Amino acid sequence: MNAPPDPWDGAPCGLVRLRPDGTVSAANKTFLSWVGRPVAEVLGGARFTELLSVGGRIFWETHLSPLLLVDGRFDEVALELRTPHGRLPVLVAATARPDGAGQDEVLVAVSGARERSRYERDLLAARRAAETSTARTAALLAATSALSLGVGVDGVGAALLEASTGRLGAAAASLWLTDPDGLVLRSHLGPASPRPRLRPARKGRSTRSEGEWFVAPLHGQTRLHGFLSLLPSPAPGAEPLDPEIVTAVAEQAGLALDRALLYEQSTSIAHQLQGSLLAGEPPSDPRFDVTTAYHPGVDSLEVGGDWFDAFRVDEDTLALVVGDVVGRGLGAAIAMGQLRSAVRAVAGPGTSPAEVLTRLDRFVEQVDGAVSATLAYVELDLGTGRARYACAGHMPPLLLPVDGPGRLVWGGRSTPLGLGHPGRGRVEDTLELATGDRLLLFTDGLVERRDRSLRTGLATLTAHLDEVGGLPPADLVAALTARLLEGGEGHDDVCVLLLRRLGGG
Repeated sequence: MNAPPDPWDGAPCGLVRLRPDGTVSAANKTFLSWVGRPVAEVLGGARFTELLSVGGRIFWETHLSPLLLVDGRFDEVALELRTPHGRLPVLVAATARPDGAGQDEVLVAVSGARERSRYERDLLAARRAAETSTARTAALLAATSALSLGVGVDGVGAALLEASTGRLGAAAASLWLTDPDGLVLRSHLGPASPRPRLRPARKGRSTRSEGEWFVAPLHGQTRLHGFLSLLPSPAPGAEPLDPEIVTAVAEQAGLALDRALLYEQSTSIAHQLQGSLLAGEPPSDPRFDVTTAYHPGVDSLEVGGDWFDAFRVDEDTLALVVGDVVGRGLGAAIAMGQLRSAVRAVAGPGTSPAEVLTRLDRFVEQVDGAVSATLAYVELDLGTGRARYACAGHMPPLLLPVDGPGRLVWGGRSTPLGLGHPGRGRVEDTLELATGDRLLLFTDGLVERRDRSLRTGLATLTAHLDEVGGLPPADLVAALTARLLEGGEGHDDVCVLLLRRLGGG
């Protein structure tokens, strides 16, 4: 019958007994195989600390030995054994107990920690990789979000440079965009980079190095928009630029530039179409001058529902028109353009202002959004200064005599276009303009406010005109609109037309 294995020598961990002076009195085979020394050398008076690395020896003497004296034990302390093959990571636990001779001996258990050390290193590496991945994802999301909010090429460029020197950590950033003549430095934060090379990497999408700068191409769906150049931060401890993240941000920027260019092209076309709806320059004549101002109520549009026009009915008759189509935005602008053209079409020699409004009543019924439009129409005889006028639900003209205070002209009033009463025709009135007299036509956006009555608004307009009435026409119109629209109070379109009579025929 075989004897059972010796639990001392068969233990999978190293077991050691130490005398009170720290010398080894006994050690099992596992421990002896780890240290790789002759048994006689280890058990012949070797101190346990001599078998440890220098750091382990110091830690034992300064921390672990006093701990054994005070607490009588310690558990799982990471140390390193000196072996013929180098240092061996181990976990050491020890207990002090009396021996049979009344002395304290120390029992030490030593477990191999190589796999545990490798596991901890792998765990630390995985944690660092996860933190890096999280930081990269956060930087990419922040940059993408900023790019999505940029309006136009300049807005996208500003967002890209801010993200590059912010979350991406670059010390400087430059945006180079292509044009027919090559690359142009569009904007930069910090020192500008050298001009990137267009070739040989014109079709490449990866970030590359050019000297100390990182250069990333900005590719859209069908074209190369340019390059983003980034300078890594030289600050101690600064994270290096990640080429993969820079490339990903550059790809998002290329798509954002696609959208920005499309937006700018669409806006340019819309502005040209809108501008074509407005009246051109008023006719030139030494007998009068006309000054106008226009302020749209929608920031993205150059025109809205308000409009003005000045044209000759015949050689000696000048027509002046200011109108307001109900609503805002492009739909109102389209209706306005059609109505403005209609006024020119129906006006003519022998057609009175009242007849012009009557003909427009029939026209607006055929135009979406034109019903309920208001209109002030004036015909001035340039020879006599006699003016005939009619207002279809519009603000009253304001007369500024050369030798007296301004006053509102309330004659010739009737309902807005398309809302006339059966059997009740349009009416008109007349007034006389002396040389130097001025006549102001305007839309309700100049005087209407939610926090005051229309009567108060008209009184405010008259008061301001009394103060600035002595200014030249262009300065008068600028000062008047600046005062009445101060602080962005105007929330509607504003249209102003000032006529000044200069003399007879």
